[in-house]
Amino acid sequence: MKRFISWTLLLATMLFAACGEGEQPDDNPQNPTDGLSVTISGIVEDYTAISVKIRTTEATSYAYIADKSSLANSYTAQELFANGTTGNCSKSGTTTFTVRNLDDATPYTLYVAVKSELGELSEVVTEQATTKSLPEFAVVSKSENGFKASVRLPESVLPSSVVKWAVTDLATYNYNGGVSYENQLLNRNEAIYANYFTDRYDFDINNTNRTFTKDGVEYSHYDAILPGQPTLFLLGEYGEGSHPEYGAGHYAPLYGKDNSAAYFRKEIIITTKPATSIQTPSVSSTLLPSGKGSISIAKPAGAAKMFYLVLNEQQYTEVLGLLDNNANLLQWFTCSPLAAQHFGAVSTTAPTVTIDASQLSLTADTTNRLFVCAWEDEGGLKQSFVTSELILPPSAPLQADNIIIAHRGGSAEAGKSSTPDNSIASLKYAMGLGCYASEADIYWTKDNQIIVAHADGNCKINGLYPWESTLAQLQAAGKLSNGETLPSLQDYIRTVMVKGSKTKLCLDIKAITKPTYHHPEAVKACQRACEIIAEMEAQNFCEFICSGWEDIVKHCAKYANEVGVDIGAMGNFSASKYKGWGYTWHNRDKGYEIPADKINSYINAGMEVSVFTIDTDADWALIDSYYTKLRGITTNYPKRLLAKFRK
Repeated sequence: MKRFISWTLLLATMLFAACGEGEQPDDNPQNPTDGLSVTISGIVEDYTAISVKIRTTEATSYAYIADKSSLANSYTAQELFANGTTGNCSKSGTTTFTVRNLDDATPYTLYVAVKSELGELSEVVTEQATTKSLPEFAVVSKSENGFKASVRLPESVLPSSVVKWAVTDLATYNYNGGVSYENQLLNRNEAIYANYFTDRYDFDINNTNRTFTKDGVEYSHYDAILPGQPTLFLLGEYGEGSHPEYGAGHYAPLYGKDNSAAYFRKEIIITTKPATSIQTPSVSSTLLPSGKGSISIAKPAGAAKMFYLVLNEQQYTEVLGLLDNNANLLQWFTCSPLAAQHFGAVSTTAPTVTIDASQLSLTADTTNRLFVCAWEDEGGLKQSFVTSELILPPSAPLQADNIIIAHRGGSAEAGKSSTPDNSIASLKYAMGLGCYASEADIYWTKDNQIIVAHADGNCKINGLYPWESTLAQLQAAGKLSNGETLPSLQDYIRTVMVKGSKTKLCLDIKAITKPTYHHPEAVKACQRACEIIAEMEAQNFCEFICSGWEDIVKHCAKYANEVGVDIGAMGNFSASKYKGWGYTWHNRDKGYEIPADKINSYINAGMEVSVFTIDTDADWALIDSYYTKLRGITTNYPKRLLAKFRK
């Protein structure tokens, strides 16, 4: 005969401790009076029980009977003590007890009497009470440990049927096939078998009763319920009989063969939503077009641990599907066992984490997402959550429809107070116009970095000589007119090297003439800039123009050619000399004259040519006959000249 495991739990917490059936009398009498008496001073109605408070004097025990009001019975005190439920009570004070196993949504009449120490009986007192109407399904209470629920069973329930229940989370349920997974859930060893005693059943699902022992073996009902978890609560009804999968004597699913799981209830319950922690994890990344680079995550101060998860587009779509397309559940999912087991989520207590981007298989045409959740406490009742898109920078800008190079980013046109020379703002102005390139001056610093800035007439930046100062010192010495910090070359490259950009950087290697000539420092600017560009894989986003002094020009081409960055020479040397130094491009100042025959002499020698600075209609007239042959046209007024290309 099939062994039943009886598992019954009280639906709701009664408001008063009970006397009788384990209840205890009150030890705090309130205004006792002489003589044996009892009054009903309070009733709390629940679905299938009522909690009763009585006030007594000179009594040692009580007795009660609860009848459905439709029966209209009346009882003597002797009948109550002979046939009813009895218990001990406070001699003079208050006592509470619970009347159980009642039908829901039903009116009852309660009959109560008390007995003295000498055996005297009181008169019978009565009170009307109606139990609450039990819904088909109700979550009675929720906490960080789980939940209590009550279920009204179907009317078709057989006397010999049993309930099986299983708990999992929404994502795991969907990951394992959804409806096709239900039969497996309800028939696993961990499922609980429970006898039917009434047409309702109460469940207490919490982290303290996750395991049970069967035949000396401990089993797990489910993984620990996490804050914010969408817990899937599944119940099935089974009846005795033969079944092709289980054999004679085992329980067969009810409701027909087409419903093998035989479930009659499936609910998604979120127990406790974690409070928001003020501090959040910080995320920074250095990603390269090839997929190399790194992502750094710093755990907030005071956090116990953090979880992080990286998903590509396909995985992100899959995970959203597992969450029924509820993106609000991603915070919980990042910390879930399923995320760790099948999607590579990591839990760590380390203060910082560095992820090697090359291990993530990032590609330029996809968006990858990083999710980081920090737990302020071990239970995760306080959390902070951040998301970040991991987008590889493009390897090259889009094709521009012009050859306009915005001088100093077009700051003269945009307004120098809000868009100063060589600022990030001026670069973004040129990018917004869709210019082919944005020109900027670069200098080498004492700590072997490159600063992007327009020096004053004394070759100083913020009052300092760049080659005698560190990058940090130059930046700390003053802000730009719009409040920006002087940008480094890396800042400039990161700004322009974004998806959709059509703009390159035209980096001007500035010659230093004051207080004396510093040609080696100008060459170092080119050399170090080439190293940075190569490190950031930004060769297609950058080009150089180099100052006209021979001992600068003849060295810079070597470094640029080694890393594959286009470089043009400024000055008035012959095409053959430029080509001998390794140049294929000449940047011609209108001050050196730019008639068509002069320009054509370089073009005919196999060199590209750009001209500067073309600002006025008169300037344009100088190149109007041959501008279609040019590589670039530098101007302080890019918006005005772009009209020439977008007629």
